[in-house]
Amino acid sequence: MVSIHNETPDIMSTELKEIQEAKENVAAEHDEVMKPGAPQMRSKDDDLGVWETVKQYKLITVVAMAGAFAASLDGYQISLNGGIVSNKGFIRQFAPPGTKIIAGKYVSAWGGIQSAGQTIGQIFLQFATDKLGRKPALLILWVFLVASIFAESFATRWDHWLVAKLFSGAGVGMLQATMPVYLSEMAPTQLKGLLINAYSFWFVIGQLLGSVALNRLNANNPYDFRDAIYTQWAMIGMMLIIFLLLPETPWWLAGKGKLDKAEKILLRYNGHIKDYNVKEHINVMVATIAEERYTAERNSEEGIWAIFRGRNLIRFSIAGWPKIVQQFVGLIQAAGNKNPFLVTVILGCVQIMSMIVTSTLTDSVGRRPLTVYPYGVTVASVLSLGIVGCFDYKKQATSSLLVFFACLATFSTTGASAIGYAYAAEIPTQRLRAQTAGWALASSNMIAIMFNFCTPLMINGNAHWGVKTGFFFAATGLVAVIIAWFLLPEVARRTPAEIDEMFEKKINLRKFKGYVTDVQTQMADA
Repeated sequence: MVSIHNETPDIMSTELKEIQEAKENVAAEHDEVMKPGAPQMRSKDDDLGVWETVKQYKLITVVAMAGAFAASLDGYQISLNGGIVSNKGFIRQFAPPGTKIIAGKYVSAWGGIQSAGQTIGQIFLQFATDKLGRKPALLILWVFLVASIFAESFATRWDHWLVAKLFSGAGVGMLQATMPVYLSEMAPTQLKGLLINAYSFWFVIGQLLGSVALNRLNANNPYDFRDAIYTQWAMIGMMLIIFLLLPETPWWLAGKGKLDKAEKILLRYNGHIKDYNVKEHINVMVATIAEERYTAERNSEEGIWAIFRGRNLIRFSIAGWPKIVQQFVGLIQAAGNKNPFLVTVILGCVQIMSMIVTSTLTDSVGRRPLTVYPYGVTVASVLSLGIVGCFDYKKQATSSLLVFFACLATFSTTGASAIGYAYAAEIPTQRLRAQTAGWALASSNMIAIMFNFCTPLMINGNAHWGVKTGFFFAATGLVAVIIAWFLLPEVARRTPAEIDEMFEKKINLRKFKGYVTDVQTQMADA
């Protein structure tokens, strides 16, 4: 016992020395990178215009678009799972013997477990995303999606379908938390908005295709519900091919010190560009990451809970708020229409138009105006829906008003919520990008779970608010939009180092757009 007590101070002394040496190494790395004449944290290519960048970075744009295409399965599966519960064949299979209705508790359990799985996936995949890389994380979520489709294909009881929904939710949540991060790290600075929003564009395409598939199924063979499920196998196969061909992101490789691999990937996809300086881009990544590590060590913002400490907490709140606003503004589907599938197609087309407009403007007009103002339009739209709900909205005139305001709310909300993925992926530091994005989207999903339970009760429950529920969402949405006005900064066409600098200097969030950073000044003087 004596020898153990005598050795303890030596062990503690050794650990303290190791910690001190690690801190000194971080400081030395920072001093080396930031000394006069050292690499800058913004490349010359970052000054190109948006469409000039599209022309120059054609190959990497195609790669990012292919990755974003994976979201089509995300939207297809969510649409399919939401609508298939009303299919005659599905009801015959899963309803209790002797009945023609699936008990509400089972439908609620399926929806609840899928949302729970989504939250779990968003929170826990981040560890693999950081440790193993962005590409391995994509392959992991693919396995979960395969498990969900496999379970759906052979499910014969309600609890079998429950397991399928758990895997489905986890896979979808993982994809939502990982793909925007992947796209933000692959895309040039001026195209981050375009390529991240491509994720949501393919998502709404998948949703529309899911609705069309179910409509054809119900019209041609309403009792063979598995035909629609089997169609997912083709999409999951394409997803695997894409994921296998996608490269690891240079930013993740640079953060792990694998500079040779990062350089090879940059040259593979950008080496054809005239006067492309791969060393400059690698040095920008190394300098940015070194500065982040130094700042984190200096401010004691390290460890598993680092995203909730210091300025990272502000960045986490901003990263999650656009998607949280989406929950508070709500979205009431048009009711009282004799052709619900037609309404679904109309709203789907509105979503596609919204994503085309948002994707093409988000890098030139900016993130903030295309988030705050459209959400304001949504608040006005749901308020109008509430007013229409005070009258007989089953008449043709008022029913048309419902469709109009539903379309307006859909158009504005679709674009604004899509930019939420850009905020989730761009606002965090490179070091905490995966963790912050995962937690930010999970926090939004937790609120969505609450509203998924409460909204049906408000519309069809004892309250019998019906379309008047629009008054509720107009009130909650107004508060959320006002907060967004003060909270959301403009980060379009900003490099990670510039965003880091503005947060560290505590620049007023609403003045980010016009602020000239030291990174820009140093680049101009170089």
